[in-house]
Amino acid sequence: MNAKMDEVIEQAVIANRLDTITKEMGYALERSSRSPIFAEACDFACGICNGDGDLVSQINGIPILAAAGTFSVKEIIKKYPGQVEEGDVFIINDPYQGGNHLPDIGIITPLVVDGEVLFYCVSRAHHGDIGGSVAGSYNAKATEIFQEGLRIPPIKLVSQGRVINEVMDLITRNVRNPQMLQNDLWAQMGANNIGSVRLKELLNNYSPARIKETVGYLLDHAEKLTRLAIKGLPNGDYIGEEWVDDDGFQTNPIKIKVTVKVRAEEMTLDFDGTDSQVKGFVNTALVTSTTAAWIGALWALGPDIPRNSGAFRAIKVNMPKGSLVNPHDPAPVTLSTLTPASEIISAIFQALDTVAGDRLPAGFGRYCGPSFYGIDPRNQEFYVGFAFCALGSGGGIAGRDGYAYMAPLSNYGGVRAPNIEANEIQYPHLTLCHEMEMDSAGSGMWRGGPGIRYSLKFYGEPTNIVMFGDGMKIPPFGSVSGKSGSLNFAELTMEDGQRITMESKESDRSLPKGTVLTVITSGGGGWGDPLQRDPERVRQDVINGIISPSKARQDYGVVLEDSD
Repeated sequence: MNAKMDEVIEQAVIANRLDTITKEMGYALERSSRSPIFAEACDFACGICNGDGDLVSQINGIPILAAAGTFSVKEIIKKYPGQVEEGDVFIINDPYQGGNHLPDIGIITPLVVDGEVLFYCVSRAHHGDIGGSVAGSYNAKATEIFQEGLRIPPIKLVSQGRVINEVMDLITRNVRNPQMLQNDLWAQMGANNIGSVRLKELLNNYSPARIKETVGYLLDHAEKLTRLAIKGLPNGDYIGEEWVDDDGFQTNPIKIKVTVKVRAEEMTLDFDGTDSQVKGFVNTALVTSTTAAWIGALWALGPDIPRNSGAFRAIKVNMPKGSLVNPHDPAPVTLSTLTPASEIISAIFQALDTVAGDRLPAGFGRYCGPSFYGIDPRNQEFYVGFAFCALGSGGGIAGRDGYAYMAPLSNYGGVRAPNIEANEIQYPHLTLCHEMEMDSAGSGMWRGGPGIRYSLKFYGEPTNIVMFGDGMKIPPFGSVSGKSGSLNFAELTMEDGQRITMESKESDRSLPKGTVLTVITSGGGGWGDPLQRDPERVRQDVINGIISPSKARQDYGVVLEDSD
């Protein structure tokens, strides 16, 4: 075997080992955490950055969290030049200084070898409460970030192996469930520690110089693949628009506009023309908006490009200051990782539909569900819960129907719905209904995934509920003559039979014991002309209760006999 082949094999071994290490970090975090958000929903991401803060490897977790890890590390490098030591651990959540939104806390652990930082292990996870004026930290009526929770700039939580108790005390003193948050921070640190141990094992087999060389190759290779994919698109300017329902204060839709400029081997995502920042919490700081833009662009360019910082080099992003996608501090931003992150991705999809349509799905359902909190009557303990079972569905794409019961675009495939029985043990409610909703899927040659009907009966007294999300006014778009999906819907039914239709952004409301919440989530948009769908697929959809016979006739032109 020649030397060149040996080098290629060695690079592949190191690359796959790095990916395996990030996966092991994720498994450790899931299994050692206390919060259902970690252990059940897996609302977290893990990754490895090199000594310069470039993302090298990430798990297939929450995309909007994983790719953002590079921003956090670079903020630490900037703040602590020459001051990062073995045994240090950093913590960060500030959206205006390297974070996503306040509930997503990043833990960063450097690996120092002979005085040089070779890697940073990163875990970023959504915590159930980070303070602020509303439990759960989704404050639909916040007008500034200070009302959303505790801001943590990049600071040391552990110094040379010693926990800085004053920092931990300051953080836990400002949240409603301090023990759970502290335990989950330990879980994040433990996951990073496993990453560090495995990287040291890797260094036992390969020299630091060899590993650094391979990491440089991996980044350069991703850049090369990205530029080749961009080169495959026709040069030009491609414009896409998407809309957010509202900001919870005014009722007008908010525009996100992107011009995708393709020039030879480089792509620019220019969001000039996007509406100005708003009063409510649907603004998105630069870390989240840039990450969302990368997700949308790389999705359009193909699945074979490694999702690392090398791929990002060929994709330039312009987010005008003072706009919805790059607001001035201290604008509120808590909803940003759901909306408008998903709408940023959606706008890019629609811009590139004519040149990359076969690789892009129709519109996805937007998240719109509640958080709920109170005192659990079974143990008199405070709780905060989230309706992760109220997920929408994906859009159809060339060659297959949209996936049902998916997280929104920004979390694509990352968030898991918790087990119903476990959910009822954790929170004082009963699940009355959890099923697919008939006629909610956008019609198409490849239809969208059907939405979900989810009903809960609360028996805490009282239960406080907050609605946060979008998509009650603007449905998931249809693509290539496909039809749009359904809208989100939420309703409260009181014990006396009174029904209250909820809005997508409502601050905390106190519910009496016995109140039933019903959420009907969006079905995904359809792809392609519905009249081109295989009639046998239509028949099976009717049999399975996904569409009604009247829908089959109206949208697909398929008439079924009564015996079917």
